[in-house]
Amino acid sequence: MAHFPHLFSPIALGALTLPNRVVFAATSSELADKDGFVHDDMAEYYAERARGGTGLIIVEATYVEQEGKRLHHNAMLHEDRYIPGMRKIADAVHAAGAKVALQLNHGGRESIPEISGSVPLAPSPVPSQFNAVGEPVMPKELTVAEIQRIVRRFTEAAARAREAGYDAIELHGAHGYLIGQFLSPEANRREDQYGHDLAGRTRFYIELIQAIKKELGQDYPVICRMNGRDHAPQGLELDDAVEIAAMLEAAGADSISVSGGIHSSRPYMIVPGMGVERGCYVHYSETMKRRVRVPVMTVGRINTPELAEEILEKSQADFICLSRPLIADPYFPAKAAAGKVEEIAPCIACNECLATIHRHKGIACTVNPMVSRELELKPLINSVPSRKRVAVVGGGAAGMSAAVTAAKRGHEVHLYETEGVLGGQLNLAHTPPHREEIENALRYFSAEVKRLKVDVRLNSSLGLEEARALKPDAIIVATGAASQMPALPGIDQPSVMVGWQVLAGREVPGDHCVVIGGGLVGVEVADYLAERNKQVVVVARSELLKKAVHADRVYFLDRIRNLDIEVFTHTDILEIGPDWVTIAPRNRMKRRLTGVDHVIFCTGYKPRREESAALETLGTPVYYVGDVLGSRKFFEAIEEGTLTALRYL
Repeated sequence: MAHFPHLFSPIALGALTLPNRVVFAATSSELADKDGFVHDDMAEYYAERARGGTGLIIVEATYVEQEGKRLHHNAMLHEDRYIPGMRKIADAVHAAGAKVALQLNHGGRESIPEISGSVPLAPSPVPSQFNAVGEPVMPKELTVAEIQRIVRRFTEAAARAREAGYDAIELHGAHGYLIGQFLSPEANRREDQYGHDLAGRTRFYIELIQAIKKELGQDYPVICRMNGRDHAPQGLELDDAVEIAAMLEAAGADSISVSGGIHSSRPYMIVPGMGVERGCYVHYSETMKRRVRVPVMTVGRINTPELAEEILEKSQADFICLSRPLIADPYFPAKAAAGKVEEIAPCIACNECLATIHRHKGIACTVNPMVSRELELKPLINSVPSRKRVAVVGGGAAGMSAAVTAAKRGHEVHLYETEGVLGGQLNLAHTPPHREEIENALRYFSAEVKRLKVDVRLNSSLGLEEARALKPDAIIVATGAASQMPALPGIDQPSVMVGWQVLAGREVPGDHCVVIGGGLVGVEVADYLAERNKQVVVVARSELLKKAVHADRVYFLDRIRNLDIEVFTHTDILEIGPDWVTIAPRNRMKRRLTGVDHVIFCTGYKPRREESAALETLGTPVYYVGDVLGSRKFFEAIEEGTLTALRYL
């Protein structure tokens, strides 16, 4: 019996036949150059996902005019000179065995003036409420003539896409960009033919479909992406969305692709974090399927083939759009089809991919450091190194990723871990509320260590004598870091704890807690305690969640408010007493918090290098990765472990 028979059955998309139901959802890679041109690295990024067994690759939002450009490295197709670059992607995807579509977009009020060179354009002069990539700007209301110009720009870009070899196009009407702004009662306050009521708000989208079909022919597939809900006040709701979908079908749409959220949604819903349930938009696609006859695509935290198969089996959708899961593992489909589910690197919805895009630094992935570097690393990945004996000291995220990569390259790997289990801080990171998804990363790396027959030595360290006996050709040190405690009066009080002890269940705080530290760990500990009915105060030296990804910041700020956690930012802690803490908010009088049962420090870590320093005397190459070099996020630690094993072994 075939594995996942629904997921891997063929299906028609208009006149196009696809081999399976897996779609790579359009996702910004930031791999175009600053002028919007495509180069070989971007083509290789998409080709790798095609090689992994995806049936349809939808290439990321590509902009139809300069005035609508949103991010520095958005791809452009507003002029003919961009066709050759776009053809590189289409040719590469076809050569890898998949069909390819191109998503066309205009940012509208979400465009950033210093990038687009224009005041943002919108249906109405209503600014975006999103500020993670730039301060909101009052947009200019489009005239009817300008709307018709943009319809022509979309149509011209669609014609260029077909000339470049794309099998279909997708119109991006989701996530609060220009098309979605027309559909939204919050963004579209017009009283002319492009507003006023549901039919008016849908008119722009209908005109786009009709113009493209007239230009390219009725058989050229057009996918219409749209929100089931905006998840924002006065935004689009499901009842209206279903009626819009029916109108788009009547206008000639070959498929409806259903997503949700705009950039100012709470929680952040365009790229939902791990606090949002899996399959979060399936209800929308299921509802639309009851209203339209064309195939419906769904998306949203579908990160296992089992869930994808269940959705199709229940007729809740016809296609499964995967974005982050195919960033995490391009070979998700091939592994699922072969019954090797346990080998799929899991998307844990940490949203580091989104964070790097918002910082204009390309795209990254916690569990896949190869992402967006496929072309650069291809020679190393395809090379066959001479077999080496490698010792990895430390079995946390950095150490396991180094061991797994070294073993995949054919080396003999010995992994030393002082604790009785592998995982390091991964063992703690999944214990706070709604962070359970992180355990899948731990499970994956642990399973890979076992599958690749890494020699694991628990409750062990690698001293000089053991190293001399092993005679390794290389040593990778991933011994991590220890909690860092500030020098404060009262720091030795019995009421003082560190955050990891609480998360590990080694310490049980009393009912009144003060958490010191406003980073992600401090907020997670506060959340963990407040959910257990503790009264919690957070004291942070700077702003809260300064380094957290946007989805986490939005999620946790709402959690803090809902759980009634008191927060002091830009505040120093001066002294700790038996049942009190003295704090000094900057530019305000110092204050004593009383009735405190426990003070819990989440103030970072200091590297643990002493135990491995002697290994450098052996004359064997020694490489340091992860927190032993200073505080790291998981994605940085795994990246260092992976790339060190790839580049130096």
